[in-house]
Amino acid sequence: MTMTSRERVLAAVKGLPLDRVPVMYWLNPHAACKLIAEYQPAQSAFWNFLGRRFWKRFNQKGGFFSEDTKRALPLLLQVYANSNYPLELAADLANLPFGTANFWGKLYRENGKLRAKDALGSIRGMGGIYLEVIKPAIQEIQDLKNFKFPDASSDEHYARIAKFRKAHPEACIFTDNFGVQDLPATQIWEMSKFMLAMYDYPEVVKEFQTKFADWNIGIARKSLQAGADLVFIYDDYGYTGQTLISMKMWKEFTYPQLQRQVEAVHDAGGIVMLHSCGYQMPFLEYYAAIGVDILQTFQPKAGNDFAQAYAQYGDRLCFNTGIDIQLGESMTPEELRSSILAAYRIGGKKGRHILGMTHMLQYTMPLENIRTIFQTVRAIQAGEHN
Repeated sequence: MTMTSRERVLAAVKGLPLDRVPVMYWLNPHAACKLIAEYQPAQSAFWNFLGRRFWKRFNQKGGFFSEDTKRALPLLLQVYANSNYPLELAADLANLPFGTANFWGKLYRENGKLRAKDALGSIRGMGGIYLEVIKPAIQEIQDLKNFKFPDASSDEHYARIAKFRKAHPEACIFTDNFGVQDLPATQIWEMSKFMLAMYDYPEVVKEFQTKFADWNIGIARKSLQAGADLVFIYDDYGYTGQTLISMKMWKEFTYPQLQRQVEAVHDAGGIVMLHSCGYQMPFLEYYAAIGVDILQTFQPKAGNDFAQAYAQYGDRLCFNTGIDIQLGESMTPEELRSSILAAYRIGGKKGRHILGMTHMLQYTMPLENIRTIFQTVRAIQAGEHN
């Protein structure tokens, strides 16, 4: 039995027989530049040239401590690094975000510093290797109450998805969608202020979350119509060993809107892949109850037990995990190889498992460990560890 990537992922979600475990690679653009320059060239001559050039300039100009433009240039590979390039590395899933460049804002200079105002109204600047929020759109509760979401109905925002689907009919495509807890806490407001507002102004927060979920549902439907298979919801609920907010508050504020998003995606014929960093064990029963299809990242460093979770929920929930990016940086190549194989033996042979990275691969991963990751996964794909 030989399956296409699309068939393989959809079968894994349903727990059906597979020809091999599906694979997802998730790459930080700086890591993608490093891979293109030092591990596997991109098939596109254009992106291969830019990736190699940006990596060289980033390294020569001080890396993480270089001038902000040098740090920002690799971000131009964000889409290619997680759509075409993973397929070139023999992955099954490709990420195509909705939105045009204008939708997400344009770069400019302010007092010599690189800045961008995104479509949600937040001002961003280079923090390390990311365009991080330095002035959030929300400053006080009244701003949250009066917040207006930009129009996301135009077909041009989804043209990239449709074009990629036409060019790659056998790939499994997922598209981005924020959750109602993470976006207000990290993208348009300061986290502690948002959390305090949940306590001080609960009805205002709930009204905002409902409006935001409605906006996201519209984006999800249009993305699926354009050719996406999965909707990837970013909504971090935990950190090491603990949840970010109490389970009581999570069930009151976040859970109902997550359920609405899941139901809407299913009604539109799509699949939900929830990205939630940190400690996830207390949430698993709730994910399974509302029909979350895939949970991605499930990080061991945060206190998650994959063997226990898969034993309890592997018949209802597909886990996208197994390539430990965080702990992997300090492992020897043999330790990293063993950890990947251990995760594969838990879920990869049984179904409902996607062999994926526990977070975006970073450029700080040693090159020998990078080689180990891809060599080990390719050996699994070839059936050497069945």
